[in-house]
Amino acid sequence: MPLKIELKPHESIIIGESLITNDGERTRFYIEGNVPILREKFILREREANTPSRRVYFVVQQMYLSRGDINLQKLYLTYVRDLQNAAPSLIPYITPINEAVLKSDYYGAIKAAAKLLEKEDEAFGAMFQNA
Repeated sequence: MPLKIELKPHESIIIGESLITNDGERTRFYIEGNVPILREKFILREREANTPSRRVYFVVQQMYLSRGDINLQKLYLTYVRDLQNAAPSLIPYITPINEAVLKSDYYGAIKAAAKLLEKEDEAFGAMFQNA
């Protein structure tokens, strides 16, 4: 069964390795096949990966899109270690990401990493936002 996608005007989506941005009108299309797909609300651009948690999220996103590149996994471990050392209070939010990564459930890891971003914003707010 195909996946139905509706994009709002100017909304973006990543399909495979391609970023697709809608024009000025609402669009509906159907996707068949097995490729990684990320809607705009889950897309973090590299320039936005400017905090410890955002770097973790970005590398998890890249692992999902690349289907588990081993070099990205090594980078992920470095970022997680740095984050755990800098903010031990975030470890309960890192654990579900680690569990998903170990299972190669990268989409699940993205969803868990989104909760980490929320907690980082709550805990550190403007301090990290302006870094």
